[in-house]
Amino acid sequence: MENKNLLSIGKIVNTFGIKGAVKIALEKSIEVNDINGIKLLFIENTNNVIIPKQVESISMQKSHLVVYFKEHNHINEVEIFKGKKVKYLNDNDAFSIFYDLTYYSVVYNKQNGKVIETMFNGNHDLVKVLLENEEKAFWVPLVDVYTNNIDDESRIITLKNIEGLK
Repeated sequence: MENKNLLSIGKIVNTFGIKGAVKIALEKSIEVNDINGIKLLFIENTNNVIIPKQVESISMQKSHLVVYFKEHNHINEVEIFKGKKVKYLNDNDAFSIFYDLTYYSVVYNKQNGKVIETMFNGNHDLVKVLLENEEKAFWVPLVDVYTNNIDDESRIITLKNIEGLK
């Protein structure tokens, strides 16, 4: 299985109890939908080798996942996983990616810019845009009239028809 098929969900930050559980801090862009069906997680070691681990049980505790792996029954067996990335084959939509638009770049007529703030006005998402070589930022509704494309993969929003918004 290739690494690109796996969703990076977080990092093992600590052990939990003496029976071999680990505590996973989720990445900020990850939302938990339904963890009950999770039977397999993948741990990425320091050599970028992906190691599959069968899940005995999994639960949410505050903003962390607490996971017991089937083959590990003691704290000493899971200490080596601290700091390692955890991945999941998201074939049952147990997790969703939440895209924070403030990490997106903006392109308008070959002019680059960035999103500096976001807002929802009750009808549409809006982004506050600051274009290069311009002093003033302005709000752009993310609707078809003003957007050519929103590419979540490369995190680029391509705008159009924004002259009246400046």
